[in-house]
Amino acid sequence: MIKVHIPQYRLVEKLSRKPFYVYVVEIVDGGDVYRVEKRYSAFHSLHRELRKQYETAAFPPKRVRNSNHKVLEQRKQALESYLQAMLKYTPTRSKVLSFLGIQKPSPSVESLNAVEEDYTIEHQPIYVYKKDPFIDADRNWRLSNSAVEGTFMAMFGDFYCGS
Repeated sequence: MIKVHIPQYRLVEKLSRKPFYVYVVEIVDGGDVYRVEKRYSAFHSLHRELRKQYETAAFPPKRVRNSNHKVLEQRKQALESYLQAMLKYTPTRSKVLSFLGIQKPSPSVESLNAVEEDYTIEHQPIYVYKKDPFIDADRNWRLSNSAVEGTFMAMFGDFYCGS
């Protein structure tokens, strides 16, 4: 089972840009732990994309009046709840995992998504004969001995003792 938690946020200050906050997201998938940092704008883009096709959970408002600890903590909690809800919703799970940087879902995730996938056969078709074409006496054609010998050699290899 996948668990998502946002334990903290931090301020990123760059010389060429206005300071912004990133949210540290921890994803626990079985024994694997992933940590990613995302800006609020990335979460908002994900939400806009998902709501075009699916029913989505409540999303925290884009505008905040100030960046004091209490406001940022509420937004962090709301983003965490949003991610948890969207991971529980099967149609959006793979998109949320991709957004979080988890490209190869665990077997538990794959089994949950199995209903959505379209499986195609990747092997050669299997032919079944109702009668053995090599022994059928009712036919007026016969395979040459070299064709029979080659077929048996291919099928049985060293275990075939030719005539």
